[in-house]
Amino acid sequence: MKQATQRLPDGRLLSLIAVAVLAVLPLNAQAVVADSLTIGNAKAVSLGHAVTADPPGIDSIHFNPAGLARIKGRTLQLKVVAADFSVVMEIGDYVEPRKSQLQAMEASGLFEDDYFYDEAHMSTSETSGASLMLPFVGMTDLPAIIAPLGGASYAPPGKGYTLATNVYSPMMVGFYREEDDPGRFIGERMSMMHLTYFSPSIGVSITDQLDVGAALTFNYIGVGMDLPIRAPHAGQLFLGDLQSQCPIAQNDAFIGFQDLASELCAGERLGLYNQLAYLEFEVEKALVPGFNFGVLWRPTAWLTLGANYIASFPMDMEGWFRWTNGDNWNGFLQPFLVPDANGVTLAGQIDSLLRVLGWSFPQGESYTEGDAFISMDMPEQYMFGASIQLTENFKLNLDYKFAGWSAWQVLEVEFSEPVDFLRLAEIVQPDLAGKQRIAFPLGLEDTWNWAVGIEYQYSPTTVLRLGVEDRPTSLPADGLTPLLPLGSGTFYGAGFGMELASDAILEMAVGYMKSSLDMPGGTADVGNSLDASKLIYSPYAGSDLQVELETFMLELSFTQPF
Repeated sequence: MKQATQRLPDGRLLSLIAVAVLAVLPLNAQAVVADSLTIGNAKAVSLGHAVTADPPGIDSIHFNPAGLARIKGRTLQLKVVAADFSVVMEIGDYVEPRKSQLQAMEASGLFEDDYFYDEAHMSTSETSGASLMLPFVGMTDLPAIIAPLGGASYAPPGKGYTLATNVYSPMMVGFYREEDDPGRFIGERMSMMHLTYFSPSIGVSITDQLDVGAALTFNYIGVGMDLPIRAPHAGQLFLGDLQSQCPIAQNDAFIGFQDLASELCAGERLGLYNQLAYLEFEVEKALVPGFNFGVLWRPTAWLTLGANYIASFPMDMEGWFRWTNGDNWNGFLQPFLVPDANGVTLAGQIDSLLRVLGWSFPQGESYTEGDAFISMDMPEQYMFGASIQLTENFKLNLDYKFAGWSAWQVLEVEFSEPVDFLRLAEIVQPDLAGKQRIAFPLGLEDTWNWAVGIEYQYSPTTVLRLGVEDRPTSLPADGLTPLLPLGSGTFYGAGFGMELASDAILEMAVGYMKSSLDMPGGTADVGNSLDASKLIYSPYAGSDLQVELETFMLELSFTQPF
């Protein structure tokens, strides 16, 4: 593992260290999602992913394909990635004026005791394990993420190029909560999988100082969600208030609603925090082509500069969905579906009026299933890096990276069949809901972030590594949401590489990151909003929310000439 190196001239050492320190000071970066954490490369993890100018073996296909030109002969790489993504959400008290409003309504004595019961109030939610969208299988619950990966490369003797292919996962995230967990209303089960299963690539030595590389990637993309839905929205409070007047003279209490009074009073009262529906969907696409391009330039023996580009590509996924209305909602709606002597239902009459405006009214279809569709673009990425041989035994890597996460403004799910419950959501918030679609606003922003890694040649066969990577949240300051529990954090990596007697190289790394989001009641449009115009989607309306994400990683790789 020991390589012939040339150290930086002493006269420039102090100056360059100063530049390096300034380069990794905290920046006003806005986002990094969970990309590249599950590639499975121990060297990259231990160096905080600061490897654009020092790409790691066959995984150069992702980090910088130009690095393939450094691999000689025939090489096989096997690796294992194990990761645990734990999400803890603290659901606090109601914020004013929500608390005062609920207390005043409760004090009126017009509501049953269980109307205001909120199982999530002042509680703690914690994910139970990983859930992964797997090809041919769909969402699968696991105690933790564990995946075997690997690749191979070949450099023809006497030629200046290397061919390679690799299996890796740029994004493999997901979790599940128990069926009685109070956080399930923002996601009982969620997963996104980006798996590159075939990546024909080439790295070419143009000169002794310049290498270039390119990779054509064939990717599997899958997204899944199980979501129990509740909506303690201002509109539901209004309905509850109307229903509370049923014991009083109806014609006086229901001013402007006399024609609906009998149905409202006959139906089951909508509990403010009852589960109204359950949405399940899984969508995927088995073949999504992508493209990576990289450059390495060594102007001197002690300095290497690198750049990498990962192209954006469309993800037009399709699959299935199931929508099941809750018993409470069906009980509320039932009187509207009872035909009169002429066989006409009030639901049908209201529907006829609403259709003039392009809307419709629920017709009692409590269960709907069909095809589901999601169209998104995978963001493009740029990486720039420098690898500096400070001394004979110390090497410093620096990276600065861009990702175009603004491509993810909305997660919109389209359905092949109309969903009864969503007919009302279309009236309240038509920009995010329709009878055949529901959209969750994300509003992600483009990002820049830095990474730094240090490598120490402990012996001719052993190298030690440490790394730090800035990973600030991809969410805008005014758009935090527990739906994406990705707060700002710093990723720490450490590991080693060891050359064995068989010329094989064994590398191991551990990584850790912790991040948090603080969302006082009413501040998260998707989470705890009190805005009456926003029905999609605030299951914890007015509650203070704090979300903490903790990530542990263990990555092991074995590289063997063959």
